Amino acid sequence: MNSYSEDLASVERELREAQLERDRLGAHIEGLKAKRDAFKKLSAAVSEPGSAVQDLTKADAIVKILRASPQPMSLGDIADALTAAGKQANRNGVSVYIDGLLKAGRVVRVARNQYRDA
Repeated sequence: MNSYSEDLASVERELREAQLERDRLGAHIEGLKAKRDAFKKLSAAVSEPGSAVQDLTKADAIVKILRASPQPMSLGDIADALTAAGKQANRNGVSVYIDGLLKAGRVVRVARNQYRDA
């Protein structure tokens, strides 16, 4: 093979890799947009007048967020939704509350790291 053929093969390989990376990034962006839209809806649902999440205990706020969600949520998603609704939370803190809510029968684990209200 001559130098030009090798260069052409190299460029074609780089192009395929770049296109694959673009496709992966596009899929990631679409996933983030869907997650953003879901959090907007969830935030609006838990911010109904007269029932602000900030006025609830963290356990009650978690149950309210899970009740408002059309799908089961992960610990990270719950923490993000709590924070978006004005109540600071992180994944580890939510985990502690989820354990208690599971024992009290207020929350159900539907899959590994996926929860919904009971």
